[in-house]
Order: sequence, then C-alpha cells, then structure tokens
Amino acid sequence: MIKKQKVQALVEAFLAEREGLGLFLVSVSVSPKNEIKVYLDGMQGVDIDDCVEMSRYIEGHLDREEEDFELTVSSAGLDQPLRVPAQYKKNEGREAKVVTAGGETLKGVIESAGEEGFSLRILPARKKSGKKDEEQEAALRSLAYADVKETKLIISFK
Repeated sequence: MIKKQKVQALVEAFLAEREGLGLFLVSVSVSPKNEIKVYLDGMQGVDIDDCVEMSRYIEGHLDREEEDFELTVSSAGLDQPLRVPAQYKKNEGREAKVVTAGGETLKGVIESAGEEGFSLRILPARKKSGKKDEEQEAALRSLAYADVKETKLIISFK
C-alpha cells in the first residue's frame, strides 16, 4: 500500500519547487485500495492546469509497476469545509457557518485568520419589536482552530 506520508512529501516538494503559484495543500488521503486523493487550494484559486501538473508530478514519482494506484488531484470545493489556516486567510471577508466542538452554531464574517485561530464577526440577528425591526450589535468572536468542528462558507448568489 502506498503511504500517505510519501504522497504528502511529493505534494510538498512540488509546491516548494513552484512556490510562485501560490498553491497550498488542503488534504491527502490514501485508501486501502490505493485510491489517492489530493486537494489543493490557492490564494488566487486553483485551475485545471495546476491539477494536471500536480498529477503528472506525483505519477512521475510513483511506480505503477511496483504498486498500482488511482490518483485524483482536485481543488477544494466551495461546498467543502475549511481545513487549513491558509483557507481561512484566503476567505477573510466572506460569510461562514461555524460549528464549534461544543456544538454551538455561529454565522458571521471571517475577519482575520492566523496560525492558531481566527476572528468571526457574528452576523447580527434581527429582533421584531413593534413597528421597526431592531438590529442587534455585531460581536467579534475569536476562535481557536482546535475548538472548531467545522467551518463552511455561506454561498450567496445575491
């Protein structure tokens, strides 16, 4: 079986050689049947040529004669949860839904992101009272990545 660490090392070597592309690794998985899945992202997105180039690089460094495998290289989709700090940084200013490790659900705008965590400006809830809706004050909440179960972007077509 092909080791995940070997594939991850190949991906990191490729990204180091092509640092100017602005790409980063989101995840690597290898199933017991040698189905390899590599998900990339980038500050300016990922295009099909980036995926093809990465795929060729990995295939060029693995020997199908020694061990057969199936390889998929793809961009991390908009519907996928954010997994690494660079994705949070890339999506500063975008709306997201966050589920904390404690089960709390928060909706807000990712204000800033660092290596250990990020700040979320909680979207104010509208309260109906009398003739006018009252808008509550927006609150800024700091969250550590370790305290977050899942963060997904809220996709809006407005």
